[in-house]
Amino acid sequence: MRISKILAFVAAIATVACAAAQTGHDLQDDEMHGAVKRVDAVMYEAQYDLNDNLEKGDQLEHLITEYNAKGQRRQQVYLSVAEDIIFRTRYKHDGFGLTTLEHIVDNQDQVIGRTYYIYDADHTLTETYVEDAERQIESRMLIAHDGQGRITQRSYNDHLNDVYKREVYVYNPDGTINKAVVYDRSKKKVQEKRWEYDEQGYPTSYTLYDYTEEEPEMFVTLYKREYDSHGNWVKCTEYEVLGDRMLPSYTTVRTIDYF
Repeated sequence: MRISKILAFVAAIATVACAAAQTGHDLQDDEMHGAVKRVDAVMYEAQYDLNDNLEKGDQLEHLITEYNAKGQRRQQVYLSVAEDIIFRTRYKHDGFGLTTLEHIVDNQDQVIGRTYYIYDADHTLTETYVEDAERQIESRMLIAHDGQGRITQRSYNDHLNDVYKREVYVYNPDGTINKAVVYDRSKKKVQEKRWEYDEQGYPTSYTLYDYTEEEPEMFVTLYKREYDSHGNWVKCTEYEVLGDRMLPSYTTVRTIDYF
């Protein structure tokens, strides 16, 4: 399995709909509140029964994230439906508590990839790059910021260090991301993403405008969450909007342990 595919799998379960800027501070990047020790997240198919009651279908993905008392990720474990370990990620941090290196290991504990995090003199994340098992760079992401430290652009580079995609961000007055405009290798606008949020700052809706086809398309996804007393969501159901209908697609349930 190539590392790019692994990272796509990671993104799918680690964040249901995350528009937050990556900082290198693990709990902040994971949008967690309080002294979190462990998060056990299971994603299911979501469906209605014969009485139109929402129920969980087949289990799709399972991710366990463990933190230390400083709020740093110790490791993430990705499990199959049969609860077998698919692979793990293990993290290293510097003296400022910033993530510097992520090892991806298979179920035999063999390193199959690495992600490096690069910071400037102000400890601002400016670059990440991914290596495969042979230490060859698979991809690179360069990050630009504004005067307030917010990410204004992510540039995605291939193994030849050529930019194949750019995302440019626009913010709301409260600091949440309003939209992201995506450009392809030829600098053509191919997508636009927009978010709306609840009082806890988590997305309630995500709208994707796709300009890759001759006739532009719009896709709308809605999220309904339940929260614990710390303000962390413990259940999130994702709905696709088709006309005036909301069709459930996924439900993620999180069991959160605290120090």
